[in-house]
Amino acid sequence: MEIKQALEELNMYRKTKKRMNYIKERIAELQDRMYSLGGATENLGVQGGQVSKEDKVATLLDKIKQYRDELMQAEIYSLCLQNDIERKIYKLREPYCSVLRGYYVENKSLEKLAVELNYSFDGVKSIKFRGVKLYAQLPALYQQENYKEIL
Repeated sequence: MEIKQALEELNMYRKTKKRMNYIKERIAELQDRMYSLGGATENLGVQGGQVSKEDKVATLLDKIKQYRDELMQAEIYSLCLQNDIERKIYKLREPYCSVLRGYYVENKSLEKLAVELNYSFDGVKSIKFRGVKLYAQLPALYQQENYKEIL
């Protein structure tokens, strides 16, 4: 596997977590919107201009349900992906294992990892770079074809 492919594989989990955070924000927005419905006559994608409050709430509930279903699928996907990536990272020796796991799985910054592991920032950057090279030498993820981008 090339380094570029290894980086894509490692970044899949971070992208999935970002997507999950986006979905959670959208659900919170829609819930706020639903609870703050007053006598407004906004059109929520329903044909015919003014819509009753009950129709607005029903439309928002449908959207919230769609996002919750998508969130559930993303959570299952991320758990499987996290398990496979961690299993692969744990095949590396220290300090590569700690840095790659901290950065890609725990979503920590390189600065925070440097402080936690008592390394310099440049040291953590070089460990990460060498760790990705070593990670690229490992076989690709088991059932990688199952890991596709979510939307």
